[in-house]
Amino acid sequence: MQIESVLRRPFVLSGMLLALISPSVFASPQYSNDETKRVIENMVEAHGGLEKWQSAPSIQYDAVMHNNYHGKTEMAWWVQHEVIDQKTRQVYQEWPIDDAQLGFDGEEVWTQNWKRPNPPTMMVHFFYYFVNLPWLTQDDNVVLGEPKKFIWPGLGKELIEVSMNFTEAPTVGKTGKDYFVLYIDPETWRLFGYQYGIGYKRFLDMVNMPEGQETFGPLWRIITSYAEVDGLLFPEAFRTMPEADERIVGNHVILNIDLSERFDDSKFARPTDGVVDRE
Repeated sequence: MQIESVLRRPFVLSGMLLALISPSVFASPQYSNDETKRVIENMVEAHGGLEKWQSAPSIQYDAVMHNNYHGKTEMAWWVQHEVIDQKTRQVYQEWPIDDAQLGFDGEEVWTQNWKRPNPPTMMVHFFYYFVNLPWLTQDDNVVLGEPKKFIWPGLGKELIEVSMNFTEAPTVGKTGKDYFVLYIDPETWRLFGYQYGIGYKRFLDMVNMPEGQETFGPLWRIITSYAEVDGLLFPEAFRTMPEADERIVGNHVILNIDLSERFDDSKFARPTDGVVDRE
């Protein structure tokens, strides 16, 4: 399979639906103490700072994942091109292997020809968090815990651990039970890796989560390579494991990151044959 530039297309922003901006966008988190604030602000600055990231009209990229749970079938490859409006966080995705599309217009999530097992609503900002996690610590309903020392098993690397929780559902497809645990390199202040847990009920039902267990996970992730784009540092390669430094269940690359294009509002609109994803 050729993994190159996937469905590069221009986008234009007109500012529609600004009233639908999530209250979590571009506000401020809750820090457990001054040391938490210092560590997190150092991390954000090491990734290029908040102002430049906020000022981008959109963020678009190609996300390619090989999911080892799906064996040797074509469904093991998850390939998507997505663009996210930075002010409204509206989304448009193209899935070329499936000939599928997904959109979020600020109110509804719609799809065409959706084939993946994950619920479409869960996927709206799923990779947006993975690509932009350092800056998303600055959203309004984020709660950041007290820093702790952590040595990554098998690597002997001493890191700073900070929990990242939410006071309520941070965005469409996430819940107040979702969480991250950040691992920050105290020498470079870059995000070295993280854990994450998923609380989205439809996904928990899909994977037959036992009654009473409110999250799936944690899954562990190490970022293996970064790319600098317009002065901002994004993860361009990472791997996912069910336990720290154990068997790999997902390999990921992020390609063609672009912050310069404006969003084409027509991409948000549900086509006549688009299917609304109901909660």
